Amino acid sequence: MVVTEGPTPAPLVPDGALLTRVEGIMVKPEPGDPWTLRLVGETADPEGRTRDFILLPSKLLEEMEQAEASAEQSPTFTVTGTVSLFDQRNWLMPQHVETHSEHTARSIPAVEPVDPNDAEDGMRSSQSAGDSIADIVADLQSSIQTLPRSLDTGSSTSVKANAVPDGTLILSRRGRLLRGRHGAWIFVFDADAWGEDDAPAVLLPSPTLRTLINQGKRSDYRQPIHVSGSLSSYHGRKFLVPTAVTGLRERPNLSR
Repeated sequence: MVVTEGPTPAPLVPDGALLTRVEGIMVKPEPGDPWTLRLVGETADPEGRTRDFILLPSKLLEEMEQAEASAEQSPTFTVTGTVSLFDQRNWLMPQHVETHSEHTARSIPAVEPVDPNDAEDGMRSSQSAGDSIADIVADLQSSIQTLPRSLDTGSSTSVKANAVPDGTLILSRRGRLLRGRHGAWIFVFDADAWGEDDAPAVLLPSPTLRTLINQGKRSDYRQPIHVSGSLSSYHGRKFLVPTAVTGLRERPNLSR
């Protein structure tokens, strides 16, 4: 869904906040914008202001895109995730997502089965009574129009050979910060002791990324650094939410 106009945006959510089971729809405020979760229902802003969270790349976002594309109208998602604050905008890394689907139609018998252990008392009817099993099931299905369904099934999207599970942690990995051709900041991992290195990861918005950018302006981006954070995978590419960064300490050789 592409949205070109909307009400006044709500105040920003602090960095690191955890959203639990908020309901929203996927929109693009402007053509070409990334997918954004716009809160609706009881979890929306009580004053009617727009509460948007830009969805960060992940496997769950791929599955949300598929659910959006296959639905006749924009589905409502129930999302749990962590919020980042970057450049005066809120970003959301989904950790668990549910959508609602119609329950499966069931074939319900119209005749209540006879218990062979009960003696015939002359009052049993071959037609279902008001308190029969069929009527009870029908009442339950009419009261529950949709059923929650988790999108985190692991089978909705194909697994790439170099894909990493969302949320994979890295600790103090050495590498260098580069700027991509389209403006994205990229962390290039140095080779390990065995000469093997990981594919570069696109750095996602976070306060630590802002720190990296500011430090690079004062020094040299080519200098090696150590970065910790969590990885995600989206359409075969690797992404990294940096959570900590330290500079490389050069230690002089010990004299013998």
